[in-house]
Amino acid sequence: MLHDINLLPWREEKRQQYKQRFYGMVVLGILAALMLQWFASLYIDHLKDQQKSRNQQLQAYITKLDKELVNLKEIEAKHKSILTRLRLVESLQNERNKTTDFMNLMPELVPEGVYVDKIKMSGREVEMAGVSDSTARLATMLDNFENSMWLVDVEMHSIISGKVLFGKKFQSFKLSFRFEEEPPEQAKDGQTIAKQGGQ
Repeated sequence: MLHDINLLPWREEKRQQYKQRFYGMVVLGILAALMLQWFASLYIDHLKDQQKSRNQQLQAYITKLDKELVNLKEIEAKHKSILTRLRLVESLQNERNKTTDFMNLMPELVPEGVYVDKIKMSGREVEMAGVSDSTARLATMLDNFENSMWLVDVEMHSIISGKVLFGKKFQSFKLSFRFEEEPPEQAKDGQTIAKQGGQ
């Protein structure tokens, strides 16, 4: 009977050690790879959280800016409304001043014997109608109107004689002109000279 006798047992032991070492390195490699993957996953999740936090901050800032923009638009609308009201008030004030200036000017231009029945103002355009006891007084009034620094485009439309009032004959007339809000430069110069003369 033959028996197998291994005369070199240390080779088998070396082979077993090599196999164990190889398997151990494979297991360690797999574990290391799993650990690296896990750490990489944690790092990526951390970056995602950071980016999410930044996005939330940006969104909150954008929302804040949107609210401020809405407030600015409301303030701008209020500002425009106030400016519109101011312009309206200034316009009304100018209209009132223009009417007052015009009524203060009339007694200087309308001579005695001329009676104004109707005055119609449409902006700067004025139509006036009335009666006079003589043609000479109408001529004087027309001359005063044409020489006035505040009136332009003076035009006499009609003179009709034979109107009887209070048992006396009068001449009715109609004329139109434009009332200037600001006098020409020569008027301003005249006022300046008058003021200097008064001083």
